[in-house]
Amino acid sequence: MPAYKAWNSSLSKQAVLLFFILVVLIWTLFSVSAKRIIPTYSSAQSLISSPKPLPRSKYAYATILTADGDAEFPDVQGPYLRAVRFLNYQLLHNPRTRGNNTDDRIPLLVLVTSDVPQRYYDILAHDGATVIPVQALGRDWIHPQWERWNDVLTKLNLWRLVEYEKIMFLDADSIIFRPIDHIFTDPATAVQTTLPYSELPKNRTISPEEVEDDEENEIPLPDTYMLAGTHDSWAEWALQLDPGNEFYARDNYMNAGFFVCAPSQTLFNYYISLLDIPGRFDPSYPEQNLLNNAHRTDGQMPWTSLGSMWNEKGVDEAAYHNGLRSIHHKWWHPTTDPVVRERIKIEMNEMNKFYREREVATWPRKVEQSASR
Repeated sequence: MPAYKAWNSSLSKQAVLLFFILVVLIWTLFSVSAKRIIPTYSSAQSLISSPKPLPRSKYAYATILTADGDAEFPDVQGPYLRAVRFLNYQLLHNPRTRGNNTDDRIPLLVLVTSDVPQRYYDILAHDGATVIPVQALGRDWIHPQWERWNDVLTKLNLWRLVEYEKIMFLDADSIIFRPIDHIFTDPATAVQTTLPYSELPKNRTISPEEVEDDEENEIPLPDTYMLAGTHDSWAEWALQLDPGNEFYARDNYMNAGFFVCAPSQTLFNYYISLLDIPGRFDPSYPEQNLLNNAHRTDGQMPWTSLGSMWNEKGVDEAAYHNGLRSIHHKWWHPTTDPVVRERIKIEMNEMNKFYREREVATWPRKVEQSASR
């Protein structure tokens, strides 16, 4: 009998231990499945090359989020995060500005750099944005005019997203007034054929040295491409071009804060080859000057103008009433025009109300998930 009791006691202890282990495993599996996890990646390549389902749309909107903060307005907390959330609301949720983009048919891709905190990922993913970590593409010889532009070259990662036919990019500090979803079918966004060098005009701005650089790099140009944007009239007036050393065609300078492109790995490789040629373009406006150099209007892949009514830098009441669709303007910066100022205020208030109500609607589910952990 004592031997039986000892054996029974040992069996009971083993049963209790196994039961405890089973409970821990079940609790762990349930917690992981209930918790929404946003994966992190060390580079764009790790995300872009990984298997993933085809997108619901052949088109996409895109913006970029880097380190937050505005040195000119240090008291404004998280201005660029709020700006991206504002864009997300206007492009995906606001019936007045999303147009026919119902059910998030056209996603908003948010390219984020490594210095963006994880909680920003979580917030944006919860808002419905598609968060894409990307790699930095800077070079030692490139020194932007302003420190906040240190990571703007990461925009070039857009050309790696070849699962989309067209991507419309706009800087985070943009505000939508009217629907822009039909920009993807605008004639200016039609695919173009790359011109042979022999057909370029004789008074072209591309220099023999640039041609030699391209030949030495042996990086092919794509057979077709598409880049459509808007003129940056201020830069066309202010940028000084040295005769014989023009890196773009005079009076044909595109703003890289609003454009439509056709992703292409071949074109991405060509851009990277330009980054590897010190002095190829003026680095004060890194990605903007690179694109203007690669797509100069007297070159083999000229960019196409979208016209002025899609987006402008700075705006007044007349342009707004004439049908302007969006502006390149930081929501937290003051504007002198009372009509535009009031329009921005109304849009921001509507966004805040939308996100507050959405949080209240999801609050019971969050309580359930927390209680089950």
